[in-house]
Amino acid sequence: MVGANNHYPRVIRPRLSEDLRLYPVVAVMGARQVGKSTICQEIAGERGFARRTLDERDVREQAMADPEGFLADLGDRGAFIDEVQRAPDLLLAIKAVVDRDKRNGQYLLSGSNQPKVGKSVSESLLGRAAYRTLRPLTLSELRFDEELRGWSFLFGPDETVVIGELERRAASSGPLDWRTVVRTGGFPRAVAAPPEQRLRILDDYVEIFSRRDILDILAVESTPRLEAFVRLTAARTGQELNVTGLSNDLGIPVATIRRWLWALQRSYLVELIPPYSRNSGQRVIKAPKLYSVDPALAIAAARDTTPTGFHLETAVASDLLVWRDGAPMRGLFHWRLGSGQEVDFVLEENAQLLPVEVKASNAVGANEARHLVTFRERHGNTPRGVLLSCDPHIKVVRPGILACPWWAVM
Repeated sequence: MVGANNHYPRVIRPRLSEDLRLYPVVAVMGARQVGKSTICQEIAGERGFARRTLDERDVREQAMADPEGFLADLGDRGAFIDEVQRAPDLLLAIKAVVDRDKRNGQYLLSGSNQPKVGKSVSESLLGRAAYRTLRPLTLSELRFDEELRGWSFLFGPDETVVIGELERRAASSGPLDWRTVVRTGGFPRAVAAPPEQRLRILDDYVEIFSRRDILDILAVESTPRLEAFVRLTAARTGQELNVTGLSNDLGIPVATIRRWLWALQRSYLVELIPPYSRNSGQRVIKAPKLYSVDPALAIAAARDTTPTGFHLETAVASDLLVWRDGAPMRGLFHWRLGSGQEVDFVLEENAQLLPVEVKASNAVGANEARHLVTFRERHGNTPRGVLLSCDPHIKVVRPGILACPWWAVM
């Protein structure tokens, strides 16, 4: 499944090509080393775009000193500009170009600093740019699937058809060891490395981010304390966010914790999945759940030696976020009542809901589905619930509740 020379298909690519037909500018954002430059270079090569990276000092200095001249030198066939956040004024120059020449598909941009690029794109290029997130490799991409397997089929009205699709996918995949999957993760450089080196590579990634890259976003007095914060959030992947607890554990003010968490979100290293509640009268816990963007990164950053069920849940969350990003009518939440009943994920598509529970168990039954039943009882627009686990059997464990192996969906 992995190797140094593997070239993985990215499921976002067709959407980027479509965006270039619809918008003058397309901005591809994401964490460092998730493959933004690679996919954009490929698209640029196919379209005959000029290509520049602002990671190169002389290129960056030209873009900063004379952004209009820099763009003029690129010609009028279109251009890919990598790490565009390093020259913020360049976006104003791009706006001037696309306002004069209203052709679509003029510029493909990439960057890893959302505060700088996101704000500039939204303010300078409002209505002129599509803004997309590239995430670490999904299991579908690691299998060399051309399309994301996706979760939408689980909403289907015919249970027999849904079960048939699960059986087909399970047979195509074959059983997988979740511990191997979460230790591998989806950062291309780590995936390509020998298994015994992957966590070391990702540990170095965390250290470099905490001591250098973060300085592009935050003025930090103590980078070792920030690194401790990054590692502590990784250790809490899959758990409800407790800002006060993080503050107490690190001896850092709550306001600072919130600012640092914002920086991790804007650097695409963590995601906060909000709670689901349609009825404000219910006693619903309001805290979001915190997820590392990648299970292997979470393991390496926390310096864990043994993967847990939280890491399997993180892998599922990573796949679900790619699914959610794929269409505007999708949402992703978690659910928990004050009484303690909870569901790991609630998917929303076209006003329908799908609760999903994740277990690392090798055998599951009706007892593990009880919270899914409660959710369905409270929400009528729920065709079924899904219980994912390491149990290879696909079965109906309660009316309206399907149990299946996680590899039959991802």
